[in-house]
Amino acid sequence: MINQPNHDATVEAALRDLSSPLSRAEIEQFMGFAIPAEATNVHTQGEAALDTMVIARFDLPASDLDAWLTTVPITESLHTKETLFATQHAPYPEAEAWWQLDSLNLQREQYRYVYQFVNGKSYKILVVQLQPSDQLLTIYLQVFNT
Repeated sequence: MINQPNHDATVEAALRDLSSPLSRAEIEQFMGFAIPAEATNVHTQGEAALDTMVIARFDLPASDLDAWLTTVPITESLHTKETLFATQHAPYPEAEAWWQLDSLNLQREQYRYVYQFVNGKSYKILVVQLQPSDQLLTIYLQVFNT
């Protein structure tokens, strides 16, 4: 009989061996756009295996949002429709300290969101503005291929 904890540790170790973490430069290359120079409080995480997924979170002055969005390979506009992405738990354990979407309890009027599949990649972008008067936005990104 297989001892479940040892089996889980063996599987996790094997999965780690199949994937490799990505640097910020590799993350930007995979996304096809850069995190803006004006961004602060920048956090990134990603790994490449059979599939590649990257996430990022950063703060951006509201006045720079539209210019940055023109660099992103999506054509759809941000909208205020409800999305489960606004409550997503950190996809990587290393990102739990900074991702925090699942603990924000965002209301629909506090964010704008877009999801689009472009050139073999899925792009999710969530722009958080907790108060209408806030001039600093928090951007959450997830880009992955399947």
